[in-house]
Amino acid sequence: MTSTEFEWVMPAKKACQWFIDTMGAEEWTRRRKGVVDYFKSFDKVSLTEADVQTPHIDKLYHPVAVYEDWMAWYMYLVESIFDRPAVDDPFQSARIYPFFAAIGRHIEILRAVAGIDDRLKEMLNQRKNQPDSTLFELTVALLYLRNGWTVRFLKERLSEKTPDFEVTRGTQTFWVECKRLAKVTEFAEQERADWQKRFRHLTNAMRGFNVSAHAEIVFKVPIADVPEELLGQLFTYYAQTSWITSNAWFVTDEINFKARLLDIPAINKILDSEVPRQNSPAMIKAIAGEYEMHGSYTQLISFSELTEVGPDDGLHVLNKFCHGILAAGSAKYKCTATSSIEKKAKDVRKVLKKAVEQITLDRNGIIHIGYETVSGPEVELVRHRKTKETINGFDFSGKTIEAIYCHAIQPLVKIGEFECAETTLYFERNPENIFKDNLLLDSPGSRTRNSTHWEEDLSNLTK
Repeated sequence: MTSTEFEWVMPAKKACQWFIDTMGAEEWTRRRKGVVDYFKSFDKVSLTEADVQTPHIDKLYHPVAVYEDWMAWYMYLVESIFDRPAVDDPFQSARIYPFFAAIGRHIEILRAVAGIDDRLKEMLNQRKNQPDSTLFELTVALLYLRNGWTVRFLKERLSEKTPDFEVTRGTQTFWVECKRLAKVTEFAEQERADWQKRFRHLTNAMRGFNVSAHAEIVFKVPIADVPEELLGQLFTYYAQTSWITSNAWFVTDEINFKARLLDIPAINKILDSEVPRQNSPAMIKAIAGEYEMHGSYTQLISFSELTEVGPDDGLHVLNKFCHGILAAGSAKYKCTATSSIEKKAKDVRKVLKKAVEQITLDRNGIIHIGYETVSGPEVELVRHRKTKETINGFDFSGKTIEAIYCHAIQPLVKIGEFECAETTLYFERNPENIFKDNLLLDSPGSRTRNSTHWEEDLSNLTK
C-alpha cells in the first residue's frame, strides 16, 4: 500500500492526540523534552581520532531511538508531521506511521472497547519502553472490530494465565493472545556490530589514500569469520592498481568486493541543488549513486555545510539538511551465507509456545504473531518455511487453538515517501470463520494479491 496524506497523515495525528490527551499535556511536555534533550546531546560530542580507531567503535554509535522512552519518541515523530515539518527520521517513521494511522482511522470504535483506558495507560507508562507490542495488540483488536466482533480487553492477573482480550460474535467466543517479535534478532544485531568493525578498516584505507570512495561487499561466509582487516587490504589493492577504475568485482572464497572513487564536486552539485536530509535515502543516493530499499548502507561523511531548518524553539532536532561534503567513505553490504540467513530468520516457536500457555484448557483460543520483515527476501523465504513447519508440527498440549495468524510487516523507505507491505500467514481450523479480511493495517487503496511480499521483492531483484 502506497501512503498518501489522505491515507495516513490525519489518522496518525488523531491517534497521537488521543495518546497525548490520555497522558496529560503537562506529562507530555516533560517527556517530549526528554526526547529532544537526548538528540541535542549528540551535538556536544565529537569523536577524536582515538575514538575512530578503537576496535569497539560500534559501541560509540548513538542509536536513532530513545531507549528510555520509546513511546514518547514515537509520539514526537508523529506530532512533528504537523507541528515541526522539518523534523523526521525516515527510517524510524516508516515503522510507526502505519500503526498510528490504522488506530486513528477507527479511533471511535476503539475508544468504546471495554478496558481500553487501562490498556492505553499501560502502554504510555509501565510499557513505555515496549510500545510495539501494545500498538500491535491495538491494531489486532481493530481487525476483529472491523470484522464484526465485540472486543473486551482483559486485565493481567499474576495468579492465573490470561490472554490479551476476549472476542465475541453471535454464539462464538474466543480468547486472543498477541505476540510481537523484536524488530531484528540478536544475531542480526551482532552481525551489524561485526560489520561496523570491518567498515572501520575499509574507511581507514580510504583515508590513508586521501580519497573518497564507495564499496560494495557480498559476504559469502558469516561476517564474523572474515578477518577484520580484509576490506582495508582489498581497498588498498584497488587503490594501487587499475581496479579502482574498472568497476570489476574481486572474488574470493569469503567475499566479493569492488570499489570506485567518488566525484566530490559532482556530488556537491547534487547536494546543493536537492539539499537532502542528513540521514535519508536521498543522502544515500547522492553519495552511493543509487538507493535500494532493501540494501544495507553505511556512510562516514565529513560535511562542509549543514543547515538546520525550523525555529529555535527548543523542540527541533533531526532537522539538518546537507548542502555539501568534504569527503565520504561509503559502503553497501549483504551476507549470503546460509548459516547467517538461517539465524536471522527467527523461528516463531518460542513466542508461539508462550502464547499457547496464555490460553487455558477450558477456553478456545486464537493467536496473533507480528514481526517486521526488514532483513531481506532471502531471510523471509527461510522464515516462511520455518513458520509453516513449526505450526504444522506444534504440540498444543490438548488446547483448542482455532486459528494462528502471523502478520509480516515491511516498512519500505523511498526517496520522499514510504510504503508498507503486509503479508498474513494464516492457519485456520475453519477457513474464513474468523475474518473475511485478515490484513492488519487496513490502508485505503491497498492493492492485495495472493502472494507474499518477499517473493515479489525477490522476483523484482532478479529481473
